[in-house]
Amino acid sequence: MMKKFAIIILCLFFVAAQAIAAVDKTSEDYLKNKRHFAIMKPLAEKIGQRVIKKSLKKETKGKYKVKLEGYTVSSMKKGIFRDLQINGKNIEIEGVEIPYMKLRTDTDYNWVDYSKEPIVFKSDMIISYEMGIDENCINSALKTKKYDKKLQSVNRHAYPLFTINDVRLRIKHDKLHIIMEYNFPIKPAKKNRTFMVSSKINVINGRVKLSNIGFDNAYGNLPLNKVTNLVNLVDPLSFTLDLIDNKKCDGKIESIKIVDDVIIVNGKIYIKGEK
Repeated sequence: MMKKFAIIILCLFFVAAQAIAAVDKTSEDYLKNKRHFAIMKPLAEKIGQRVIKKSLKKETKGKYKVKLEGYTVSSMKKGIFRDLQINGKNIEIEGVEIPYMKLRTDTDYNWVDYSKEPIVFKSDMIISYEMGIDENCINSALKTKKYDKKLQSVNRHAYPLFTINDVRLRIKHDKLHIIMEYNFPIKPAKKNRTFMVSSKINVINGRVKLSNIGFDNAYGNLPLNKVTNLVNLVDPLSFTLDLIDNKKCDGKIESIKIVDDVIIVNGKIYIKGEK
């Protein structure tokens, strides 16, 4: 009798062990729908915050505040977390300094495999962001070799009317003021001439567009329709945003406005996880 009872207990234990083994403790269902108690979780979150902050500073030289919320210690070790918030200042990307950026995950199950090089996103993620850029940030971007190549392309469109030699930008009174130095390719003047146009900005289908373009001042007789087309080609703001964009992720700009001479951009980043 005792032998039979022992066999039954062993069988039940074997079935139970299989059920326990079958539970995927990294799954979204398990982590989101079960209650988890872990004394070490707050410590693990702090360690994670320090690691993220250190990595960001190494890559971008900025100053950061990081808040990480996880599910369990074991899942955080694998790179799974509930929420991540990052506030950064004086961030450098592609040689351009961004005054500030705020990021926060909208998805509440996020899995980043940091053991791989480069890192692999194991779950779909949506990240909301707010970024502030000023005229110093944009003018730095306009000094890069990439923008020189863009100007060469623009000048092919402007030829033979004129060629652009330099572009600068000022932000004032809720407008962009784009200053361009130009000359004449066929019969060059001794000194470059300058004209400045003003423009408002808005978002159309997730892209920044310049609108209400008009002359601030001009030297020489330049037709407005030619200048409008040229400004849209030169477009220093869109160039700057493209320069600091991560091409590995899909991004969408949702709104843009100027506050105290700083351009504030709000949008979302969409990351497709590798299943």
